[in-house]
Amino acid sequence: MTATKKPLSAILDGVSIPLAYKFGYMINTYREPSFRSIEGKYALTRPEILSLIFLYFQDGISASDICDFSGHLKNNISRAITALEKKGLVRREPDPQDQRRLVIYITESGRQLHDCFMPGLRQREADMVACLSAAEQTDLETLLRKLCANAPAWGAVEHV
Repeated sequence: MTATKKPLSAILDGVSIPLAYKFGYMINTYREPSFRSIEGKYALTRPEILSLIFLYFQDGISASDICDFSGHLKNNISRAITALEKKGLVRREPDPQDQRRLVIYITESGRQLHDCFMPGLRQREADMVACLSAAEQTDLETLLRKLCANAPAWGAVEHV
């Protein structure tokens, strides 16, 4: 007897954690092909891509700051920063407020590379939400902002 393959909608609606599963499905469908394409075209790893995106927005931060925001492991981000530095895409300098701490700055080459791959990511995001009306897109942005702001209140992972 062979199992019948269930339609995607049955899986997305049928699991015990339907909201989290839908969020995961949506972000993986966006991120995986996008990052694979960037990896292939620009010889960047995912932690390197993430670090460039973050530094482009918030320059002069530590690797720990990137980890705190992204949830990535410190050793992965540290390796990414080292690789980006070797490629001339970032530079590390002592923190002016605490000379024991290093902060990271994106270089002009890093900004230019970011500007090469970011239009594709923006287009992919536009494609993702194209099925929504303008009002629905605004509502979605409002709801996502509210969920993200509340993330620290979700509690410990010990429940899992």
